[in-house]
Amino acid sequence: MTSESVAEPMRDQIIDSDLLDMSVLVLKTLSDPARLQILWALCHEDRTLSELAQQVGVTPSTVSQLLTRLRTAGVLQARKSGRHMIYSMRDERAREFIRQTLDFARYRMEQQADGEAS
Repeated sequence: MTSESVAEPMRDQIIDSDLLDMSVLVLKTLSDPARLQILWALCHEDRTLSELAQQVGVTPSTVSQLLTRLRTAGVLQARKSGRHMIYSMRDERAREFIRQTLDFARYRMEQQADGEAS
């Protein structure tokens, strides 16, 4: 299903409650800087919990809690490799969503720097 196939029929309608709930869940998931850092790291390479903790600069137990939230939102997945869990983005759409989110934030920062706030 493409983004056009979701948006086009809904143009004049109220958003379906299930779709709305999932959208809010995904957006809330991104509202934490550490979770967003984890997702950004996973956009580039699959990683273990220890690698993520080191890169993000928080304790492994904190990363574990953050990863649980991200898995619940369906934006990442985990697989076992030996004694370690390897975390990765669920799919290319999830990666692209993170990239577009950060690109939009960068765009807004540039607008604000140019005096075009709001």
